[in-house]
Amino acid sequence: MKKIFGFALACALACSMPIANANAAQPGASVLAKQLDDKGAKATVSGMSESEWDNVLTRIDAGNAAWVALAPKLAEGTDGGYSEDLGIGLAFALPKNPKAVLKAIDPNNGPVLGVGRVCSAPFIEDTVKDIPAYIKRAKAALHGVHDPALQNVRDACLAELAKP
Repeated sequence: MKKIFGFALACALACSMPIANANAAQPGASVLAKQLDDKGAKATVSGMSESEWDNVLTRIDAGNAAWVALAPKLAEGTDGGYSEDLGIGLAFALPKNPKAVLKAIDPNNGPVLGVGRVCSAPFIEDTVKDIPAYIKRAKAALHGVHDPALQNVRDACLAELAKP
């Protein structure tokens, strides 16, 4: 009986270690927001490992409002591929949390987070297999946003999604 319990405990600990370590290595949105405020966007983004950046993108892609809200600050410290990643991340989030994405879109329609980028289905290769279905979901989600402060950007996004 002791051997079985000891084996089960060892397995439980071994199985929980990667999860605990992974969570410890993945700070929350509030921690990242503080780093952005304290260090600046350029230093924060350039100090991230590829896996840390991928973790941030995964949370943005999922439409998590706290993470989506960080996109404009992160964009201040990105260039090249990282800038492209942010626009694509917001595009993935658009059907999931359109209100948060509309708040994060650059009101000046800049090249990183502008309507022309985020709302143009800017996916690389075939990361989204069915673009027409994505556009249909994104449009439906956008039609559900009734916040008067977001109407102009919502309408611009809908117009961008309607382009051939």
